[in-house]
Amino acid sequence: MAAMARDEITELRTLRDEYDRARDALMAAIHEQLDKGESNARIARSVDWSREYIARIRKDRAAAPERDSAPATPSGHNGGTS
Repeated sequence: MAAMARDEITELRTLRDEYDRARDALMAAIHEQLDKGESNARIARSVDWSREYIARIRKDRAAAPERDSAPATPSGHNGGTS
Protein backbone atom coordinates (compact mmCIF):
# COMPACT_ATOMS: atom_id res chain seq x y z
CA MET A 1 0.00 0.00 0.00
CA ALA A 2 1.34 3.38 -0.97
CA ALA A 3 1.79 6.10 1.59
CA MET A 4 -0.86 8.71 1.20
CA ALA A 5 0.21 12.18 0.15
CA ARG A 6 -1.09 15.11 2.15
CA ASP A 7 -3.52 16.27 -0.54
CA GLU A 8 -4.91 12.88 -1.67
CA ILE A 9 -8.55 11.91 -1.45
CA THR A 10 -8.79 9.02 1.01
CA GLU A 11 -11.56 7.17 -0.82
CA LEU A 12 -9.70 7.29 -4.14
CA ARG A 13 -6.41 6.19 -2.57
CA THR A 14 -8.15 3.26 -0.90
CA LEU A 15 -9.79 2.19 -4.16
CA ARG A 16 -6.49 2.53 -6.03
CA ASP A 17 -4.72 0.38 -3.43
CA GLU A 18 -7.47 -2.26 -3.75
CA TYR A 19 -7.09 -2.13 -7.53
CA ASP A 20 -3.32 -2.65 -7.25
CA ARG A 21 -3.78 -5.65 -4.94
CA ALA A 22 -6.39 -7.18 -7.25
CA ARG A 23 -4.21 -6.66 -10.33
CA ASP A 24 -1.20 -8.19 -8.56
CA ALA A 25 -3.32 -11.22 -7.62
CA LEU A 26 -4.64 -11.50 -11.20
CA MET A 27 -1.14 -11.35 -12.67
CA ALA A 28 0.09 -13.99 -10.20
CA ALA A 29 -2.80 -16.27 -11.20
CA ILE A 30 -2.07 -15.69 -14.91
CA HIS A 31 1.58 -16.57 -14.34
CA GLU A 32 0.51 -19.72 -12.50
CA GLN A 33 -1.66 -20.76 -15.47
CA LEU A 34 1.19 -19.99 -17.88
CA ASP A 35 3.48 -22.19 -15.77
CA LYS A 36 0.92 -24.98 -16.05
CA GLY A 37 1.04 -24.65 -19.85
CA GLU A 38 -2.44 -23.21 -20.31
CA SER A 39 -3.10 -21.68 -23.72
CA ASN A 40 -2.96 -17.94 -24.32
CA ALA A 41 -6.47 -18.03 -25.80
CA ARG A 42 -8.07 -19.69 -22.78
CA ILE A 43 -6.35 -17.33 -20.33
CA ALA A 44 -7.32 -14.33 -22.47
CA ARG A 45 -10.98 -15.41 -22.58
CA SER A 46 -10.96 -15.82 -18.81
CA VAL A 47 -9.77 -12.27 -18.13
CA ASP A 48 -11.22 -10.40 -21.13
CA TRP A 49 -7.79 -9.53 -22.51
CA SER A 50 -6.40 -10.26 -25.96
CA ARG A 51 -4.41 -13.40 -26.77
CA GLU A 52 -1.66 -11.07 -27.93
CA TYR A 53 -1.42 -9.40 -24.53
CA ILE A 54 -1.23 -12.78 -22.80
CA ALA A 55 1.46 -13.79 -25.31
CA ARG A 56 3.38 -10.64 -24.39
CA ILE A 57 3.13 -11.53 -20.68
CA ARG A 58 4.36 -15.05 -21.49
CA LYS A 59 7.24 -13.70 -23.60
CA ASP A 60 8.29 -11.10 -21.02
CA ARG A 61 8.18 -13.73 -18.28
CA ALA A 62 10.32 -16.14 -20.29
CA ALA A 63 12.82 -13.41 -21.14
CA ALA A 64 13.38 -12.39 -17.53
CA PRO A 65 13.31 -15.46 -15.25
CA GLU A 66 15.54 -13.68 -12.74
CA ARG A 67 12.61 -11.36 -11.95
CA ASP A 68 10.75 -14.30 -10.39
CA SER A 69 13.28 -14.45 -7.58
CA ALA A 70 13.36 -10.67 -7.06
CA PRO A 71 11.08 -9.03 -4.49
CA ALA A 72 7.76 -7.88 -5.91
CA THR A 73 7.31 -4.20 -6.65
CA PRO A 74 4.03 -2.32 -6.44
CA SER A 75 2.07 -2.26 -9.69
CA GLY A 76 0.94 1.33 -9.18
CA HIS A 77 1.64 3.66 -12.06
CA ASN A 78 3.93 5.81 -9.98
CA GLY A 79 4.55 3.68 -6.94
CA GLY A 80 2.39 6.05 -4.91
CA THR A 81 4.97 8.79 -4.91
CA SER A 82 3.16 11.63 -6.63
